[in-house]
Amino acid sequence: MIETPATVVAVKPGVAWVEAVRQSACGSCGSAGSCGTSVVAKLFGAPRRRLRIEDAQGLRVGEQVVIGIPDGTLVRASFVAYLIPLVLLIAAAGLATHLGAGEGSVALIGIGGLGIGLWLSGRLTGGRSARERYRPVLVRRRASADVQMPF
Repeated sequence: MIETPATVVAVKPGVAWVEAVRQSACGSCGSAGSCGTSVVAKLFGAPRRRLRIEDAQGLRVGEQVVIGIPDGTLVRASFVAYLIPLVLLIAAAGLATHLGAGEGSVALIGIGGLGIGLWLSGRLTGGRSARERYRPVLVRRRASADVQMPF
């Protein structure tokens, strides 16, 4: 389970909206102080993201929680979102090159392959109706000793 701390910002019956600080790509780099991502975060503040989670525990606004998603879910979503469109872009451009198309045609056919890859990735993930599958879940409430600032 990949976990991150969050703060409850709104509550409705059975549902809570939480705000989590978006961390840098790795979050554990030894040179975080000189990293370009770190510099941008220091200048503009850490970006925050609001997420909806199921609330069966009766959360309150301002409460600190830990949310998470299963490891396999992240890997599958990354594979579908990034690898499939990229492979189809390269395959379409490669096929066009092999068939002797000009540079402009190769570029357009490659973009067409990218478009097909994006469409296919949307179909494979179930589109908008499958967002529940990728929604984070409430792992636990955070105890005061459990509080860590994500930088």
